[in-house]
Amino acid sequence: MESWGIFFLGVIALASVIQAGFLLGLVFYGRRLAQRVDALQVRLDREISPALENFNRVSRAAAEIADLATLQVRRLDLLLADTIDKVEETTAAIQELVVRPLKAIGGIVAFLRGLQRGMEVYFQSDRSTPPRRRVPGEDDEHLFI
Repeated sequence: MESWGIFFLGVIALASVIQAGFLLGLVFYGRRLAQRVDALQVRLDREISPALENFNRVSRAAAEIADLATLQVRRLDLLLADTIDKVEETTAAIQELVVRPLKAIGGIVAFLRGLQRGMEVYFQSDRSTPPRRRVPGEDDEHLFI
């Protein structure tokens, strides 16, 4: 029985040596992998960091441009609103000062033109010829829109 115990102890020792070999290989390849990952990280930092800094700089510039554009649009909106208000005030002033007094004059002028036309018709008409009647549709082309 003792020989079986020694045999199993030998198998255990051999398995422990093999396991230790695998663990040493795992440590060796793990260190190599860690070194490669560190080298990759350094390379990425070296190559990507400037690009990220440029991207940050561009995004800050774009934000500043957007802020300036917003400010200019607000100024333009205020300018247009002020211009529209002034045009409306000017239109109201022109109507108050010019158009309203001319309405009365326009009525007088229309009355005088009517009177003038009546006089022209009266003096042009020949008493021997009957007055010419207007035929509907004749000479209405100027009324067509």
